Amino acid sequence: MNTVIQNILSRRSIRNYSDTPVELELLRTIIDCGLHAPTGHNTQRVRLFVQTKHESLARINAVIQRELLAHKLTENDIMDFSVARAKAPHYHFIYHAPVLISAVAPRDRTNGMAECAAAVENMLLAAHSLGLGACWINQPHWFTDVPALRALFVPLGLTDDEVILASLCVGHTNIDNPPVPSRKDGRIQSDISL
Repeated sequence: MNTVIQNILSRRSIRNYSDTPVELELLRTIIDCGLHAPTGHNTQRVRLFVQTKHESLARINAVIQRELLAHKLTENDIMDFSVARAKAPHYHFIYHAPVLISAVAPRDRTNGMAECAAAVENMLLAAHSLGLGACWINQPHWFTDVPALRALFVPLGLTDDEVILASLCVGHTNIDNPPVPSRKDGRIQSDISL
């Protein structure tokens, strides 16, 4: 099988990380892959904010945990799982991974979400191909307009007209890649027989 396709089909969301720092060369490669994601008319308006300092990640975690605990549960809300996790005493929204990368775009950019999602998917696949674990992270996007969270991204250059639209965590993993669960039926609608 083609190695690119094999990488896509075998990638899993990893939620268990070692304390080993991610080597700068690997991190730069992952970031470069994010910057090579498609953008509308090649405008390249997506910016990547990389946080690796333990203190910074701890402060971000504290804000996110506080916001999640204040969130009212609603049935079928994707946040409900995160709210339940936030109640644990050793909660960490990026599963103690040593790297958080957030993709941001101008608030008024029509394609911002799609462009940030493409960047994060490229980085997830790059991390997997380099033997690292990675996981899509939603919490910074959910709370992108919370002043306390924004204040933690301002030192990296976040501006008032930008929003965090997608994030991922990256690190060396403590576990083997989990098996890929089967895909649910009924998700393809086509005018040909596939």
